[in-house]
This record gives sequence, C-alpha cells and structure tokens, in this order.
Amino acid sequence: MKSEILYLSYTGLMEPLGRSQVLAYLSRLSNEYTITLVTFEKRNNYSNKQEVNKLIALCNSYGIKWHPRIYHHKPRLLATIWDLLLLSWDTFHFSSKKNVKVIHCRSYIPTISAWFISKITRKPFVFDMRALWPEEIVDAGRLKRRSILYKSLCYFESKLLADASSIVSLTSAAIPHLLNKYPELDSNKFTVIPTCVDLSRFADKSDKEINNYPVIGTMGTVVSGWYHLDWLINTLKYSRSIFLNPEFKIITKDDPNIILKMSNTLELDNCNLTIQSSSPDLIQSNIENMLFAILYFTSGVSKIGSAPTRMAEFLACGVPILGNRGVGDMAEIIESHNIGVIIEDGSEESIKIGLEKMKFLLKDPLLPKRCKETARKHFSADLGATKYSKIYNEIIF
Repeated sequence: MKSEILYLSYTGLMEPLGRSQVLAYLSRLSNEYTITLVTFEKRNNYSNKQEVNKLIALCNSYGIKWHPRIYHHKPRLLATIWDLLLLSWDTFHFSSKKNVKVIHCRSYIPTISAWFISKITRKPFVFDMRALWPEEIVDAGRLKRRSILYKSLCYFESKLLADASSIVSLTSAAIPHLLNKYPELDSNKFTVIPTCVDLSRFADKSDKEINNYPVIGTMGTVVSGWYHLDWLINTLKYSRSIFLNPEFKIITKDDPNIILKMSNTLELDNCNLTIQSSSPDLIQSNIENMLFAILYFTSGVSKIGSAPTRMAEFLACGVPILGNRGVGDMAEIIESHNIGVIIEDGSEESIKIGLEKMKFLLKDPLLPKRCKETARKHFSADLGATKYSKIYNEIIF
C-alpha cells in the first residue's frame, strides 16, 4: 500500500501558480504516494463549474483526492484567522488517518495549521517556505520590524522551522539568512527547490533561430511593489539606440493603462509596444521569439527568498535574461551559466552598459542551448518532484 501524503496549499489549484507549482509536482509524485490535497480557491474561480469539473477529473486521473475550500480575504486579519481554523479542522480530520505519513505545507498559513495539529496527531510536517513571509510584509510597508506583530510572526517562524521535519527553501541565498537569524536551526534540514516548470510544455525548437527576432520584453506582473516598472520602461527606451528597430512586448494581466501612463511619463514612444495577456497554454508561443527578457525585481531582505517562475519559463524557451541583483539566486545562476546579463542599478549608465553586454552575448550561437540546459538543470518539475520524494522517504523510513 502506498504511503499517504496530506498536501496543504493556501494557493488555489485553479490559479496558474497552483497548476505550475502544486499540480505539476503532485502529478509526478502520485506514482509513489496516495495524495490528499486541500487548497483554498478564490470564489470567482470556483464559480466556474466547468473548470472545476475538469480539475476534479484531472486529479482523479492521478489518484489525487482534491478537497477545495473557498478563500476569504476581507477583512484581512479575520478572514485569514477563519481560513486557518477551517484548515486546522481539515488538517486534523485528514492527518488522523493511520496511513497519512507526512503533512506537506506550502507556505506559512498551512504550516501554522500543521504545527498546531501535530501536537495532537504527532504527524511530521514539511515546511515548504516559498518565501520569507515576515520580511515580505515589512518590505511591503505593512509592518514595522519593531512592532509586536512582526516579533510574533518571527516567534512562530522560529517554532515552525525548529519543529518541521524538513524545510524547503526556494533559494540557497535564504538559508544563511535563516541560520543567522535562528542559530539553533539544523542546516541539514534544508533542501533547495526553486519554482520549477513542466519542461514538457516547452517543445524543443533548437532549429529555430530565436535571436533573429528583434522583440524585447517581459512577462508577469510589472505594476506591483515588487517590480521596477520604471527600469523596464527605460530599458526599452534605451534599447532603441543599441538594437535595430526593436519591438516591445509585455505579457501581463496588469492594467495596460498603468503601464502606458508610466511609459508616457518616461517618454517612451509606445507605437512598437504590445501589451497582452496569455493563457498558460500559450506562454511558449508568446515569449519564445523574444531576443531577451527583462526581469527587474525590487531587492530587500524578503527577496533573497524569491525564485521568479517566469525566469524558468524564459530559459525553457531559450531566452536569455537581463536582470538585477538581490533577488534570490537569480544573479548567481545567470552569471555562473553565462545565460544573460546583470545590471547594478537602474541608472541610465548601468542599463546601457547592460544592453551593450547583452548585444555582445547574443552573438553566441550556443546561448539558447545554454539557457535550455540551465532550465533542465535547475528548474525542471521532474527534478523538483524527485527532491520532494527524497524528503518524504527520509521522513517515512
């Protein structure tokens, strides 16, 4: 009989992130384990019964028992507490089963639930951190480091880390930070698994000369507090003096008016700028013809724990990256594998130097293959599932 894994996710399975960062792994792990999955779905997503039924059928085909809950978001604190109570009940209900050997907790809220319930059921749990949540709240300006709430979150964080049977970090960069913050932690409990992608979605188009397409752009949200939209617009503007007649493309669900307002402010001629959204199935066709991708994320303590999914998707398509420092392992991976260029800051001088370096790098005919190989080495969902399986087996046996 297969051992059972109880998987708790505060991210909904109906969200793109749920498909790529939950189901992609579990579909592979379902060959070895029986999986019970609890997720929190946004109400408007869950109202689409046709999509719900498709997901139920898909989960059933893998033998995954999916138990969706409705996510509550207002008022923020009370809604989160209510969801935590619901999740705690589900955790107790499902983990009480004899065959459940491990509780896998994706992010902090599920881990808090498993931590409380494990005091009763004695079931081991995996703390899959996904990010440095207390630091994210501080960097977002919603909390002060001297506040009682921040100190309370850090207290819980220390308990979750100490009592977890295994800890998964998205980046290597976050581990020294956590060991310095909590010296009592055992470094052997950590495993690094970045945000991986299903590489089977990205057909190998090695015969296609991607670098012959003069399209420069990016993908994902660019109007949040975590992205340097002004750096992006300036990079597009300065690229016109370095690349011949470039076209610009931004694949995003963000409000295009906000992007256009910023581009007008920074005096970018928008005639060659395309802003469009994309379904997950069309990502490859929408980004594979890019000359290079621009990933400029804000830095800060919280960002050393971040691993942008879009980086993996660009690399899987053979597209090199123009990025910045201070974001997880991004700069180290780009520079060590020679698959892009890192700028030092958002100044005109730094951006133009970065663009000139990128122009030179693009002359390398092996660049697309290096990008794809880096995606296979670091960001393959197959590799991620193998690492999770190793964690489970170490706990079970």
